[in-house]
Amino acid sequence: MVSFDDLTDYTEKIKQEQYASGTALVIMQNNKIVHEYYSGTHHFEQGARKINASSQFNVYSVRVTYIGLAVAIAMEEGYLDIDDKLTDHLPELDKEVLGETKIRHLVTRCTGLKIKEQHVTRAFALGTDIEGKRPDLLASILYQATGKTVAEILREKVFSPLDWTKTEWMTSGKETLVCDIHSPKSYPALRVGSNAGDDRNLYVSARELAYWGNLHLNKGSFNGKRILPEKIFTKTTTSQSPITVPNYLPKFGFLWWIKDSEVSYQWDELGSNLPEGSYQILGASSCSCTVIPKLNAVAVRMNNRIESSKEFDYLADIRRFGDLVVTCLK
Repeated sequence: MVSFDDLTDYTEKIKQEQYASGTALVIMQNNKIVHEYYSGTHHFEQGARKINASSQFNVYSVRVTYIGLAVAIAMEEGYLDIDDKLTDHLPELDKEVLGETKIRHLVTRCTGLKIKEQHVTRAFALGTDIEGKRPDLLASILYQATGKTVAEILREKVFSPLDWTKTEWMTSGKETLVCDIHSPKSYPALRVGSNAGDDRNLYVSARELAYWGNLHLNKGSFNGKRILPEKIFTKTTTSQSPITVPNYLPKFGFLWWIKDSEVSYQWDELGSNLPEGSYQILGASSCSCTVIPKLNAVAVRMNNRIESSKEFDYLADIRRFGDLVVTCLK
């Protein structure tokens, strides 16, 4: 029998090291949940709700894969193309500085641009380095092209057909939301905002984040029900990085980190035991979704500590997590 004891122990250890109040772990293999673990509470204050399968964590940067899928759907429907120039969609920005920058460079994080409001400058040559994510720009381009928000597209194409009710951009609080812990002495907080799908307020249960990974693993099919064409997911979960990006730098699908043996260890968020073809996304609170096609598996970890101590090595942590998942499943 497969044992997940080491992975569960490690998940609990990281919760305590980070001073998180709650954590959750869900492992799927062969389209079934094979392990779940819930620990702690929604915050540290008296009367806090216990973490359980209904608890929804703010997943922070994990949300960019949701925006990526919405953009890919728009491409499949003919509204956009991955090699559209940004000058075609962002006319308010300096055309000369944007130059040949394409949507491809946005989804693979190598535009070389610094954009603040309507001012744009170039930080490095197009497609030669990696940068922070700009999901807000992708969401803006998507809305201009389709007239729909990220949330509207995903509710119509994914959440409603699959009856997912624990994946929400929150505009106000409710009892199932897990609070962020910013420091050991800070008050618990919730991040709410627009429900358009372009803000850092996506709250998801551990199970539904695992289902999200499973939908990608099965390329648009969930529980035997096909909701989107397979080719959309082939595009979003394989490297779309331009060939100009140096081999040692990370490669991306539609904002998913793609396992690539040529990537330098110092840059790599994916553990060395994860096989080629795996892909992953990691959020600021250490929430993560790791998809391992060669093992037909998905691993999700949730946490609620923001702004970990300087001593905490988030790269070493997420690599260790991925390696333990593989060890447990093999």
